[in-house]
Amino acid sequence: MDRRRQRQRREMRMSEPPVKVVFLPSGRRGPVAPGTRLDQASRQLGADVQSLCGGQGKCGKCRVRIASPTTAGASLSPPSAAETEALSADELADGWRLACQAEVRGNVTVDVPEESRAARQVICKAPAIKAITPNPTVRRLQVQVPPPGGNPPMADWERLKAALAFMDQAIPPAPDIPGLKSLPAILRQGEGRVTIAVHADGRCIGILENADAPLAGVALDIGTTSLAAHLCDLATGDVLATASAVNPQAIFGEDVISRIAHASAGTEASDQLHRSIIKAVNDLLEALYHQSGISPDATVEMVCVGNPCMHHLFLGLSPVGLGLAPFVPMISQSVSISARDIGLHMAAGAGVHWLPLVSGFVGADTIGALLATAAEWHDKTVLIVDVGTNGEIVLAHENRLRCASCATGPALEGATLRHGMRAAAGAIERVWIEPETLAVHCRVIGDTPARPVRAVGICGSGIIDAAAAMLKAGVIGPNGRLNRNLQTPRMLAQGNRLAFVLVPAEESATGSPIVIDQEDIRAVQMAKGAIHAAGRLLMEAAGVKTVDKVLLCGAFGSVIDPVAATIIGLVPDIAPERIVAMGNAAGDGARLALLDRARRIEADRLARRMEYLELTLHPRFQREFAMAMFFPHKKAIQSFKGLS
Repeated sequence: MDRRRQRQRREMRMSEPPVKVVFLPSGRRGPVAPGTRLDQASRQLGADVQSLCGGQGKCGKCRVRIASPTTAGASLSPPSAAETEALSADELADGWRLACQAEVRGNVTVDVPEESRAARQVICKAPAIKAITPNPTVRRLQVQVPPPGGNPPMADWERLKAALAFMDQAIPPAPDIPGLKSLPAILRQGEGRVTIAVHADGRCIGILENADAPLAGVALDIGTTSLAAHLCDLATGDVLATASAVNPQAIFGEDVISRIAHASAGTEASDQLHRSIIKAVNDLLEALYHQSGISPDATVEMVCVGNPCMHHLFLGLSPVGLGLAPFVPMISQSVSISARDIGLHMAAGAGVHWLPLVSGFVGADTIGALLATAAEWHDKTVLIVDVGTNGEIVLAHENRLRCASCATGPALEGATLRHGMRAAAGAIERVWIEPETLAVHCRVIGDTPARPVRAVGICGSGIIDAAAAMLKAGVIGPNGRLNRNLQTPRMLAQGNRLAFVLVPAEESATGSPIVIDQEDIRAVQMAKGAIHAAGRLLMEAAGVKTVDKVLLCGAFGSVIDPVAATIIGLVPDIAPERIVAMGNAAGDGARLALLDRARRIEADRLARRMEYLELTLHPRFQREFAMAMFFPHKKAIQSFKGLS
């Protein structure tokens, strides 16, 4: 009944004349339908108001101000329950609203403050593995096709097959119609010389228009937050071009749970997520083609990695089952499909291969990371940690692989923090505090002597640095509580909330102080506590007290300071020098599987070897989690090597 009424209201609004929305300071403006939310209007008009919780009103990062507060009642819907909780009565009276909650009813002008604008994220996902001996699934084959003969004259494809038979080559089945279209022109222009791309299973992937161009493939890493693609020469293994982008699905929610919640609204919502990721991948492909000069018809294969939610949404599968007990994926084995079937701009017969999943929350990205780091963990006791919105942890010990996943939340990527943001220009990425004076020094992304950039907020690596520095300086205690007894102007009491000032108002880009409050510290404790507890339980299951090393994977794991990670207890007790940043190991694994088909078999074996530990069912997880909430850990406050 409620859904029918909502649909009826939407239909009534669609019949009403459009209203005009203006976004400042960008000046973006245009007509939108009455009932459109301000965040939706911003996307339609290109104003880019950030939304980190997928329009649920939870993160408060989409605060905007109505230029004429006195007329807001006529131009916008009344404040929602989420808005009255996130905004004070004075703020509401002053025209502040949440863009993801306020619906447009009439003409309105909206001011988007600096901290609510979606900045371009800094993504570092360059390939780390340099040398690979190629053994690709698709290879190039040059054929000299005889001229037509016989009565009637032999068709073009049949003459190509005859030439292949003469060369003692396997005879592939004919490519589909799009793959055949270029054959007549190539045969006649090249005087019978044809170059084809042939799959290991005998299929003809395509007929290459440029016989001299490299045969290329794409290694694609689809993260919850960002995407990275590497275009590779299948014959040499060289990386021809690299492109990255923010995952556009972030507008529907910062984490996988938000995306699953959005998809649960129905088939159209799930399809919306699928279309957005396919468009983003095609945009990456166009960027790769532009950089390298490689054409789509010479791009014959793609290998993908990502978490189970990204896997399902890319393939057009509903991820709703991943969010419901017992949290199982629709399919976990490796999958190969046609690129054209999902609308990718590649060769007519190009294929897409996904590495296998392990469980509903341990995906192909983890398998890719294991492929890429095998030399680091083989025959050793090693903890592999992918630090992200969803943390995946693998323990390698005595030829066994145990794994677990934990919901760390988006705090370690800058979201949900009071002044948190993605790793974009203006984000604080490093923090130092002088213990004697409590003077704070920050490094800001994009800030250079030639072009100074003021701080807008703090990103994930910055909050880990800040928590470690605050602990060492006595600003917070091992329990995470801010020290009320400190006599310093940097400690602010804002209502019932205590906060520590990193950047004073006069030095920030927003005109307001950039602070870390008690809720921010709690969010860090929750995230690091989950990772630490998962690591401890995996080690306990294996019967080990310590590990030889910890590998931090993922784009975010690459920028964490190992000393800061040790100080706060992000991982079980280990010396900082034994914490190694592996970069985008998942993407490197995808590149290995693209260039060496034997690695795909290895990936399938790895997935079958994985022993999954379901933390939600573990009788001691909550206890371990509670102890790991302390800095660095309740049982090891004085013993951690990182504090000595």
